[in-house]
Amino acid sequence: MNSAPKNRVQQSVAAGAVLLMLGVSGCSFTAEQSTTTRYAASDGIVKDLGPVLLRNILIVGRDDETAGRLVGTVFNTSDDPVSLSIRAGGASTDVTIEGQGQFRFEEESSDDATLEGLDDIPGSLIDVEFDVEGEQAVFEVPVLDGTLEEYREYVPGGYTPRPSEPAATEEAAEGE
Repeated sequence: MNSAPKNRVQQSVAAGAVLLMLGVSGCSFTAEQSTTTRYAASDGIVKDLGPVLLRNILIVGRDDETAGRLVGTVFNTSDDPVSLSIRAGGASTDVTIEGQGQFRFEEESSDDATLEGLDDIPGSLIDVEFDVEGEQAVFEVPVLDGTLEEYREYVPGGYTPRPSEPAATEEAAEGE
């Protein structure tokens, strides 16, 4: 008979310990773990459209011109060639991707990678329409300039660095 009250006390202590642990670890128990969140670890977009995988797609441009250069890779996961149309503003380009193949815009020296007549303000996102064999989607694609060294060679018309503010101030002070 003496064991029944003792068991109740032990059970109460155990239940209290469990509740205490849940209270202490409650934040991590109910919060989403950031390591389980999938995201595109790139500067461009990562999307899928039909059998085509768009990877690190972005546009490189300049403030003073209306041409943008596509950068990124598209993969065709089907066995048959597919046609990919890309339109942004008044500009468009069409490419064919072989079955189980890829198309890298960085490796193209033809006009396939250049979008003329584009309002491409670096730092903005613009709506770009992708069409794969009649399946269409519009994605917001980032526009970058040559600030990042890895994109400088793709800037239409070449990259011209902006004068830094301290250098401009020093030159003005020397001229006085």
